[in-house]
Amino acid sequence: MQIIKTRSLLMTGLMAISLCAASLADDRTPLPRAKPESVGMSSTRLAAIGEFFRREAERGAAGGYTILVARDGKLVYSAAVGLRDRENAVPMSLDTRFRIFSMSKPVTSVAVLMLYEEGKLQLDDPVSRFLPAFADMRVFTGVDAAGNIQTEPAREPITIRHLLTHTGGFGYGAGYDRNSPLGPLWAGVNLGGEVTSEEKIRKLAALPLYFQPGTQWRYSYATDVLGYLVEVVSGVPFAEFLQTRLFDPLGMSHTSFYLAPSELKLMATVYRRVASDGGKAGKLERVDGPFATPPTSPPALPSGGGGLISTAGDYLRFAQMLANGGQFAGRQYLAPSTVELMTSQQVADDAQAKAYGEKWRGLGFGLGVSPVIDFRRMPQANRNGDYTWPGVLGTNWMVSPSTGVVAVVLTQVVRGADGLPNRTYQDMHNQVYQAILDLDRR
Repeated sequence: MQIIKTRSLLMTGLMAISLCAASLADDRTPLPRAKPESVGMSSTRLAAIGEFFRREAERGAAGGYTILVARDGKLVYSAAVGLRDRENAVPMSLDTRFRIFSMSKPVTSVAVLMLYEEGKLQLDDPVSRFLPAFADMRVFTGVDAAGNIQTEPAREPITIRHLLTHTGGFGYGAGYDRNSPLGPLWAGVNLGGEVTSEEKIRKLAALPLYFQPGTQWRYSYATDVLGYLVEVVSGVPFAEFLQTRLFDPLGMSHTSFYLAPSELKLMATVYRRVASDGGKAGKLERVDGPFATPPTSPPALPSGGGGLISTAGDYLRFAQMLANGGQFAGRQYLAPSTVELMTSQQVADDAQAKAYGEKWRGLGFGLGVSPVIDFRRMPQANRNGDYTWPGVLGTNWMVSPSTGVVAVVLTQVVRGADGLPNRTYQDMHNQVYQAILDLDRR
């Protein structure tokens, strides 16, 4: 019992030390700093954000968190709380690396929109114009008496807009469909390994679509296809395109599809929550294997949908660029009109509700991000026009155009493994909004 108590005290002390150190100083400030009150935010209430997530780590909701909040392009709060490696008592820090998974999708979408602005593609171009494997798609219609999958020809070609909005009819990996006969087919897709990018995409294109292109919304491998599309259209390997066109000029020096072996010590450990007595979070179990361990060499097919590794500071710069209308530090990455197009509703208003339930009825989908279309229906604090797209391990960010606030909160915990929801997404919004003293900045 004494050992357990001592370890608990050590963890609490490390959390407090990490919080204080991160709040006072940051070796690599991603944005210029400002006093919170100078931009209409409360210092006291911002500090409460770190305290809230410190308690979350203490109770076993996650190992730890990194937190950054900015307003009007100025960093007003930063903190790292909890531990990135509980077993070895390593504190979370602002330079901790995270597998951001689906937070990769907005990055890939920006790359596509850069090519759109250059006139190298149009949003309603058929994907098959550039990737012929998608020329003759088949659409699922049911199964016959023997259980064989039946299909019909696609009535319309899949377009680049369909890929950006997840309306092309594609499926996704394991766990995304346990009901349809197509589930096992799409769950069997392997985008890893040493097979060439072209061969992986060809196998993907051979699978039946869930619905006729453009008729429904379904979260999918579409953004992985977009990553390969960027490579084909630009003539530059996808990872190199992101590095030279986005990461290097934005100063995102810790963002990549793989880590050098020497950087592995900076990775946040992935945990799975295990229900304790009473059904409340309280125990974390370490997750190992390919899902949790980042690659240490360039992947054959960099996953535009979920392959990036990053830090809170790096992603804050990317998000601030979008918040600035495509501009950052004097360089224009996208035109303001393109950012407006990207972050505007592009699908049916009930698309998210049909996919995830009524509580998401206020959330839409644009070209790679989800804008809030009715804040009154959202389960957390929002304003219409706010946008984001989180990652499966609790990596989160938000841009709020009407308030001028940009925030990033990152952790690494398998969502809902104990039957309880991962609330980091909702908690981030609620905690950030409670620190805003005046709402309107435009």
